[in-house]
Amino acid sequence: MKLDRVIIKAADYRKSFKFYHDILGLRLKTSWQRADSWGALFFCGDILLEIIWFPQGIENAECNYIPEHSKADLFLSVSNVDSIYHKLSAIEGLELAQPEDKPWGFRLFTVYDPDRVKIIFSQPI
Repeated sequence: MKLDRVIIKAADYRKSFKFYHDILGLRLKTSWQRADSWGALFFCGDILLEIIWFPQGIENAECNYIPEHSKADLFLSVSNVDSIYHKLSAIEGLELAQPEDKPWGFRLFTVYDPDRVKIIFSQPI
């Protein structure tokens, strides 16, 4: 068994697409805009990250419910945490935590996507 894809149900497809594609710079594999859903697949290391949005009334009401905070976090390994932090801190409106060294051997910082998914950028130290 292997994890192949992480799916994020977006409240606002355009905001989420901009965040993952334009701000984080993930490479797009494919995207679609159909009557039943809008979505995009991004390359993210060995897995795909999918964002999907369902128009009201499509699927079930649960698909459009976005909690205040996501029940899952994304943990992304990078080669230079400080460089990515510097790039993202220049973007107005992003909620960032300062990079810090953790006792378990990682330097990391967090940012939230438009749907309150916590994204942790980490680098071994």
